[in-house]
Amino acid sequence: MYFSLLSIALGSIFGAWLRWGISLKFNNVFENIPFGTVLVNLIGAFIIGLAVSFFSNSSLSPNYKLFVVTGFCGALTTFSTFSVEVVGLLQSSKFEYAISTIAIHVIGSLIFTVLGMLTYQFCSNN
Repeated sequence: MYFSLLSIALGSIFGAWLRWGISLKFNNVFENIPFGTVLVNLIGAFIIGLAVSFFSNSSLSPNYKLFVVTGFCGALTTFSTFSVEVVGLLQSSKFEYAISTIAIHVIGSLIFTVLGMLTYQFCSNN
């Protein structure tokens, strides 16, 4: 139990630090869509797809999965920030940007999760 909690905590630290750094660097790239938030959600979706596929065929301790999936990806990706950014766009009557942001995050995350799974399958077959 304690190792599980530690695994999640350590993964969370690294995921949150990376999210913060990416947001600082990329959120101002586009005027109306915070690109840093898009990046962390797409990167996190890819990693979680890859990790879930890897860990389903792994005999490693479950603590590694807790570190990567629950801790790192949980802290790297951000539904709450995405939500507040979309609400801000809606409140500013920027409906087309709000819809675009929703589509980019949701469809993009699904695509990147599948890409992560396919990457694992491709790499494990070669």
